[in-house]
Amino acid sequence: MADLYDELEFPPRAEYLDQYKNYQVDIAHWQRLAGQFQKAFRQVYARRSAAVLLVHGPQGSGKSMFSARLAQDHERTRGGAFAPDLRNNLWHALVATDQPDERAIEDVTRDTVLRLVDEHKSQNWLEELRGFATSDKSRVRLIVCDDMHKDSMMRPWTEMSPRDFYEARQAGPDAILAYLAERLNDACRHEFQRSIFVMLSNDQAWIEKLHGHLERWYQGLSTVLTLPVPEAPTLERIVRINTNRLNKVSYWYCLDAAQTEQRKEVRRVLMEGSGFTSSFHAVSQSLDAASRRMGRPGNPNVLTLVTLGSEFAEVQTFLNDREIDAEPGHGASPRHLGVWEMRGPWASKIVRKPSRELLRRARMLESEFMLRWVSLDMVGTYALLQPPAAGDLGDELLLLILRRPSIGTLKSTRDAWRSECAALDTRLDNPPFAAVEVEKLFKDFMTLGQRRSTLYEPALRHRAGAARLFSRGFAVYASLKPDMIVEDPGPPKHGQYAVCALTSADSDDPKDIADAIRRAGHSVEFTAFLRNNLVGIEDYLRDEIERYAGMLESV
Repeated sequence: MADLYDELEFPPRAEYLDQYKNYQVDIAHWQRLAGQFQKAFRQVYARRSAAVLLVHGPQGSGKSMFSARLAQDHERTRGGAFAPDLRNNLWHALVATDQPDERAIEDVTRDTVLRLVDEHKSQNWLEELRGFATSDKSRVRLIVCDDMHKDSMMRPWTEMSPRDFYEARQAGPDAILAYLAERLNDACRHEFQRSIFVMLSNDQAWIEKLHGHLERWYQGLSTVLTLPVPEAPTLERIVRINTNRLNKVSYWYCLDAAQTEQRKEVRRVLMEGSGFTSSFHAVSQSLDAASRRMGRPGNPNVLTLVTLGSEFAEVQTFLNDREIDAEPGHGASPRHLGVWEMRGPWASKIVRKPSRELLRRARMLESEFMLRWVSLDMVGTYALLQPPAAGDLGDELLLLILRRPSIGTLKSTRDAWRSECAALDTRLDNPPFAAVEVEKLFKDFMTLGQRRSTLYEPALRHRAGAARLFSRGFAVYASLKPDMIVEDPGPPKHGQYAVCALTSADSDDPKDIADAIRRAGHSVEFTAFLRNNLVGIEDYLRDEIERYAGMLESV
């Protein structure tokens, strides 16, 4: 079904985050707050005193996300997640000791109650908060107030009518802030003992003035903190991962579609650390008609699938049944081998009746990876698996498998490749080995069943040699281990999958930017399905789609 709107999906504000279940919040940059937060927390915990943490963060820096994540991780820990997890649990990162242990985290969590103030849910929020503070017996009460500079957050503290508050505001902010500081100080000395207020605002001047007034009443009560914004590469990683986790096109696809000036704009926003919202908007604008570049798209990464022991007709039927548009790379009358290139929709068509999420992930994957399918019947498979010798059939078959096509490959070159493929097919009609040997390999494959990879993988490893990475993880994502990574020294260098990173460009020169986002990955996956009509291969390909999409959603 066609999409109603072609818009990039991302949460424009943290308040909308609940609608984006796949969004991955990164907390690493917030851990820089840990030292000052722990100091305030330990003092209140030990002395039953009070503290006010005034946290400044510019628009789009993630203040609301910080507040929500802190509340979520505290609740998750109260639910039993006591094992130290400083990397993924913000509550652990902010309160754990230098040598965190499970018992300490459990104790401090059970001794602490956290309230996230939402002035929109109740006009009497401060009265309700006072009632809670009066009745609660917890060792520490952590009270998080986002956008504290708003009138709806300040006015209840002043106990002014809306009219009196407005008139006081007209006289300047100092009068309001002075009274707010007085009331906060009084509250911290009485009903809000054992409490830590975390008050966030995007107005740095407001933060500094409130801090100054609080210091007049109670020196040391308040501390000014700056919400850390991730460094440019980290910011881009967060934007890249979540673009891939939420959308049907990848981050690279967006940048590849953009004109040079729009790519520069995305890089500028990232390098200046303008925040999450501005960064997502800049990437989104790459897909606008006015920002799209003319000409052919860039070359995607290449995933080559090699099916051993499969007949040409079976693969062709599989593709036809799913209406997958594939450009043939074989000769006119293939018998032993077939080659197909799929640059359009392929992953989204392979799995029949996919879930909505699997369909999204498949489309995202095919926006950055093309599929190249090479089929070898049992004769071709036997030739490939023989011990290597210079110029033998297996060597030529391997070179065909490792070929990396380009959108810019000339028609004359492609015609020459097809002729080479046809010549190989003809040589396989009269191979330098007996039919009985091929039959024995087929029987061995059938006998071994799902364990047949123990037969062909050692032979392929020997054939590929030490020059190529075999069954090793990608350098940027070790969890994904292709059967082979095809490394080509270039230029340009191909083989390893590299993340699309504008911030890695040395400058905003168009060439530097193009080099930074160039797709160069080429991996090969070998498999063997000997049952009629390739029964079982759909499930295998579903798993491959999930694995490769998982990489794009993780780095």
